[in-house]
Amino acid sequence: MESNSVLGTLGIDWKLFLAQLVNFGIVLFIFWRWVAKPLGATLTKRQERIEQGLKNADQMDTDKKKFEEWKIQEMKKIRSEADNILRQTNDTANKIKQETIVDANTQAVRIIAQAKDAINVEKIQMLKEAKQEVATLVIAASENILRSKLDSKHDHELISVSIKHVK
Repeated sequence: MESNSVLGTLGIDWKLFLAQLVNFGIVLFIFWRWVAKPLGATLTKRQERIEQGLKNADQMDTDKKKFEEWKIQEMKKIRSEADNILRQTNDTANKIKQETIVDANTQAVRIIAQAKDAINVEKIQMLKEAKQEVATLVIAASENILRSKLDSKHDHELISVSIKHVK
């Protein structure tokens, strides 16, 4: 009863206090069972999703950096290959240009040589024809001049000598 007296001096009715304690226990149980536990589970799931999202973001950043490095390396490689192809193309073009120039010069020299040979052959032919014509004219003129002055013996000797000089 002393406990009643302590509670009584404080102004607490133990029956009412016990009823309030039971009500508080029921409210605590209901709060814990249907509010705090589901809310805690929801917050835990949300926290896990946030952490997973952060991990994914970090992984994406890492992957993005790796991709950027790979892209830079590939671009350098492609630029290097393109430079090599351009260099090879220029070298090949210059080689073909030089070969074409050499071939053109060779053909020009050959054509000039052929033209000179043709000119020389034509010149020799013209000289022969000119000599023959001159010889014919000289003989004809000589015959006309000498017929009146020479006899046939001297005529034949003169023609023979003239032909020998012409050849």
